[in-house]
Amino acid sequence: MAPEATVRRGTRRIQHTYVWLATLSGNEGRCTYCGTERATTLDHETPVADEGADVWWNFIPACKPCNDWKGKRTAKRWFTDQKLHRDRPEVGFDTRMMPTRMALGFEARVEKVRRELRNTDRRDWFRHHFGTARHRNKHEMWEWFAKCEAMLARYPFKPWTTPNVGSEAADQCHRRMCCGWRHPDATAIRAVILPQEQRASFTRAAFAAGLSEGDLVATLIREHLRRAGIPEQRRQ
Repeated sequence: MAPEATVRRGTRRIQHTYVWLATLSGNEGRCTYCGTERATTLDHETPVADEGADVWWNFIPACKPCNDWKGKRTAKRWFTDQKLHRDRPEVGFDTRMMPTRMALGFEARVEKVRRELRNTDRRDWFRHHFGTARHRNKHEMWEWFAKCEAMLARYPFKPWTTPNVGSEAADQCHRRMCCGWRHPDATAIRAVILPQEQRASFTRAAFAAGLSEGDLVATLIREHLRRAGIPEQRRQ
């Protein structure tokens, strides 16, 4: 069943914290429309007033000025109004013209962000890690956002893009390069002492190989033992 058929359109509801985090972290935290200001609002790509759904896949990260300017229009309608306004400003299709830097690539930018935010693997990662969080106000939401940014900053990649080593039915994160080490099939390693620049290279190498860091270390150890000619029974 399509997601559109499972939600009630034209109504609003209180959004979970993880929905805010997943949306506002999209497009590298910038407003989708102007591309420069920090995103601070969840804009409905299809407005609620136009029977748009108040759900995660209809949200676009936007700064408040752009959100207010777009108003009760879809992004496509807004851009169409802008083109008409450029040709016939006296008719008043819009209140003002978009700056050239904002208009250039506008439609492609919106589509790119829509694809990013509609990625269910991405959505699930935020839900698994922040699904129990509840903010009472914007101040608390931004506190959670800071925690989310700090968490993502630890990864040299997007953790939801790595393989799932656990059951896809399990309602928890089993991404190999995130929480996959908790899975019984994951290989654990207590410590690897490396200079900071080598550690970063090692992490990237593990990601490129599709392995956890522990799995990569285990692979290197096995290869070393094989080259050293150590019999299988002595590998303890």
